Amino acid sequence: MEFNATFIVAFISFIIFTFIMNIILYKPINDIVSKRKNYIDTNYDKAKDNSEKTKTILEDRKNQLAKARLGAKEDVDKKIGLIKNQREEITLKAQKEAKELVEQNRLQSINSSNEAKETLKVEIKNLAQMISDRFLNPEEKIADMDNNLVDKIMQE
Repeated sequence: MEFNATFIVAFISFIIFTFIMNIILYKPINDIVSKRKNYIDTNYDKAKDNSEKTKTILEDRKNQLAKARLGAKEDVDKKIGLIKNQREEITLKAQKEAKELVEQNRLQSINSSNEAKETLKVEIKNLAQMISDRFLNPEEKIADMDNNLVDKIMQE
């Protein structure tokens, strides 16, 4: 292989071409690639931060929902307890009123029964007097009729 001036000119041309290409083509491309890499890295970091913030927000939301559910459950339990207490109070009051009403009716029944008995005693005395007037001497009146005898007759 021969080394002559064309080889040196070609070598110098290659170096000048490489230098010009570096200034015109490679440097702008490298700048664009580095800007793009910085842009991608910046966006990746932002996305990573946003992802962490999102996880934090989701955790907070879950905690708030859990607290809200717990609070709602406690409120419902309290209201159910109050309603049960009211129901028990109403039931007890109704039972008391029913007992009082039964007792009043029982006393009223006893009073009516006693009044009926007294009325029957008078009727029995009148009937006994009428029988005695008819079969015995009409002039004699039954003065002292035995109340125990009347009670005994009424019991049968």
